[in-house]
Amino acid sequence: MAVASDGEAAVWTPIVEYLRCPRCRRLMTQGRGGVSCSEGHRFPESAGYLDFSNESRKEGTTARTLSSFGYEWTTFDGVREEDESFAAIYFKDVDLPGCAGSIGLDAGCGKGRFTRVLGRHLKTVVALDGSDAVSAAVENLKEFDNVCVVRADLRLPLFAPESFDFIMSLGVLHHLDDPREGFMHLVQYLAPGGQLLVYLYSRPETLNTRAISLAAASAVRRLTVHLPHSILRVLAAPIAAILYFGMVLPGQWGNRNPALRRLAKLPMSTYRDKPFRSLVLDTFDRLSAPVEHRYTWAELEPWFAEAGLVVDAARDDTGWFVLAHRS
Repeated sequence: MAVASDGEAAVWTPIVEYLRCPRCRRLMTQGRGGVSCSEGHRFPESAGYLDFSNESRKEGTTARTLSSFGYEWTTFDGVREEDESFAAIYFKDVDLPGCAGSIGLDAGCGKGRFTRVLGRHLKTVVALDGSDAVSAAVENLKEFDNVCVVRADLRLPLFAPESFDFIMSLGVLHHLDDPREGFMHLVQYLAPGGQLLVYLYSRPETLNTRAISLAAASAVRRLTVHLPHSILRVLAAPIAAILYFGMVLPGQWGNRNPALRRLAKLPMSTYRDKPFRSLVLDTFDRLSAPVEHRYTWAELEPWFAEAGLVVDAARDDTGWFVLAHRS
């Protein structure tokens, strides 16, 4: 964390020029204890992050979603070894060394596990999240002087247009009531030539094992999204064990034994080389989020065309990983 000469933490200095007041859209300036605009609207620094949470939507499923992910990332709050292998999947299509000198935004950073990747390569990064997860993000990103944590709904008009050279939103948009609205909101912040990386849940177009598994999970979710998070946390482990012994372990056998190669086609292949705890975390994630949308490419492709983005890579690896740029 950078420190000003008067002893005050100067964590917002790298990004204050991009900030706009969410109430009046005027420029923001840094002051003691936070930022403010010329109209006198002030927003505080709180425990290492800049706090705009009072401006965020608090109604309906938005409040439930923020509560769910706040609980998740303050409970499963540590950086784990397997995060690097997950990051390799997410950033497979991105030339990270080529992003040196860029200004980046992680929209929906959670505990900051993938923001850390951007922090190693980009000049400056905004780690944005609307939930209590920002407290975990502050801790997990404290070694990066170039990363600023901001608490705000990603749909809040908080930045100047075309502020960022690289924007990513991984596993976030599909939990919004209107994912396309959130997508278009982020696109306005993308600079000419800038890149956008998104991960969104996919939906099989044919009836197969994965489609059946997702249908079963959706049926279970009708109950679990209404359970207290503390109870669901306990249930996540036995449910993950069922998935592990029913899908993941047989898939491992299929990978290793040619006689069982049909088993290699089972879903959940991502977890075959990951520790069991990763499956527990993702089981909790799937069963707790109040809203979940899934897409085919035919449904997603028009988003990018409408936004004037050129798609550089699109792959369905148990979800859509899409890298695009603004021409």
